[in-house]
Order: sequence, then structure tokens, then C-alpha cells
Amino acid sequence: MVEHVVRADATSPEDWTSTAFGHLDIRSLISEARQNSKKVMVGQTIYPPGSTHEHHLHPEAEEVVIVMSGHGWHRVGANHYDIGPGDIVFIPVNAPHSAGSEPDETMTILWILGGAPSLEKAGYEAVDEIPRVP
Repeated sequence: MVEHVVRADATSPEDWTSTAFGHLDIRSLISEARQNSKKVMVGQTIYPPGSTHEHHLHPEAEEVVIVMSGHGWHRVGANHYDIGPGDIVFIPVNAPHSAGSEPDETMTILWILGGAPSLEKAGYEAVDEIPRVP
């Protein structure tokens, strides 16, 4: 039976210990594996205080990030944005991006991959980070 309603707090974190995500709490909520989704994946990531996620891109998916709690930053291309609760970040296909939480705050986000039901189908490529211009 397909799960039509899911809760992040009732979903166990995934084991990403051998990846660049190993220090983050990541939970897949809607996906090809869980609901047999065809064109979308939704997840939650909790960033511990001062943690980051490497600069990367998805060649086969757009991404939307919604900040649920806490504060941090997001880079999309060469642009740097301070983000907090209620902010929504749009990341186009192939746009290099990265994120991090403030040093003294946990940040929780929801993320949506549009056009791909899994990270494997969205593609994931680490890229050199673009330095922030003051």
C-alpha cells in the first residue's frame, strides 16, 4: 500500500556515513523507493550547528529548499543568501549550490527534487566551490 501521508519525525534518518552527507540527519519522505514516485523526491535535512553541505549540482533535476527552522546560508552559483524560517530557495537544473547552518543554530530544511524520484536519477556531482565575494 502506498504511503500517501508521511511525517519526518516518524521517519528514521538514513545512513550516509560513508558519503559527504555523513554528518547530516537526512530523511527521504517521498521517493521512488518509498512510494514508487515517478517525478519527485522530497526529504528533510537537519544541519547541526555550523555544519555545511558541499558544493554540488543535479544534472537531471531542479531543487527547491524550504527552511523550516533555524538560520543558515545557501549559495546558488556565485550568489550567497542568508536564509531563515519561511525562506524558499530555487535551484535550477545544473546550478552549483551548497548550504550550511549558523555556528550556534540547528537548521532544518525540506527539499524537493523536481523531475526525478531519487537522488540517483537526479544525479549528484560535487563541484569546486565558488568563493564568496564580500
